[in-house]
Amino acid sequence: MARRDLPPLRALTAFEAAARLGSFRMAAGELGITRSAVSHQIKLLEQRLDVQLFRRDARRAELTTHGQSYFPAVREAFDQIEAQTRALRPANTDKELTIQVYVTVALKWLIPRLHDFERRFPDVKVRLSTSYFDWNFDERNVDVGIILARTKLPGHYYRPLFKSYLVPVCSPKMKLTKPQDLANAKLIDVYTAEEDWHIWLEGAGVTGVKPANRLTVDSYILAQEAAVEGRGAAMTIGPYAAEEIKLGRLVQPFPLRVPHKHNWYFACSTANRNKNKIKRFEDWLVKQVAADPALEAIKE
Repeated sequence: MARRDLPPLRALTAFEAAARLGSFRMAAGELGITRSAVSHQIKLLEQRLDVQLFRRDARRAELTTHGQSYFPAVREAFDQIEAQTRALRPANTDKELTIQVYVTVALKWLIPRLHDFERRFPDVKVRLSTSYFDWNFDERNVDVGIILARTKLPGHYYRPLFKSYLVPVCSPKMKLTKPQDLANAKLIDVYTAEEDWHIWLEGAGVTGVKPANRLTVDSYILAQEAAVEGRGAAMTIGPYAAEEIKLGRLVQPFPLRVPHKHNWYFACSTANRNKNKIKRFEDWLVKQVAADPALEAIKE
């Protein structure tokens, strides 16, 4: 029987992660390797296939036509392997809880509180699946999600958690006294939420502000860190800059906070809503939100 003509698994894994996440850097974080290692594995795959899979000059890991054609088959194969792997170990399904959470929410809010959940429910092993995209619930790979719900899909259960507000922040060294000063300042954009500055400026009643230049990053936490370094003014959501403001690393130059178009929700598959591990986490999460004075809980 002829040997299968398959590329190396490491190269396929790097390609699938980079294509799915849209970033070599995020793929490296998920796989626990360096960005250069991801790039190297994809280069090996391209040499094996003799086609180019990504455009190297793109800001993101943008697939070529060949990459777009190859990715669905690779991802489907990985999904099937993962599904069958899970099916072979059903005894563990109620003892592991995989939580999809936006990276900034994880670092700035959830992780410092998780010890309480683990103390209360020591039989549940928690796994975090951090994402740089905050709105798509990935039910094939996680049990529950904390998401900024833009759309509510059928077959899913959504429970409102807290309201989302846009707040500009910057280094104390950056002198901004009125919103119009932003016209002469560098603004830091999150490329998955490029409308944020427009929403805030419109809410502030400011028109005609066209900043001279911008810096674009792929998460709110990177935007905040760039602002700490004095690279420009960043937009943040909710209380995620609270610690930096408390420490004096950042300031909120304007008192106005503008409601975002979307709010934060707990999400899971409707079919799994009443599973013991999911119900316990949902109840615990809602209590944590209610106890945080920095959050404005949404009442059902």
